[in-house]
Amino acid sequence: MIRELREARGWTQLELGNLLGVTPVTVYNWERGQHMPTAPQLRALARVFSISMDSIDFEGPVEAKSAA
Repeated sequence: MIRELREARGWTQLELGNLLGVTPVTVYNWERGQHMPTAPQLRALARVFSISMDSIDFEGPVEAKSAA
């Protein structure tokens, strides 16, 4: 979802990162579902995109299923 919101505004990962005070690698990791933003970062994302925090949807990292 972050990628779609970012691309809809024509922003690069660097530009979004600069707005949020994070690196482009951090933005990339959020977009890939490898890391989740912290609560303050979620608030900043919501503010930058003019959406509610609840509307930000993430696909978390894929977890390996353990064999039973």
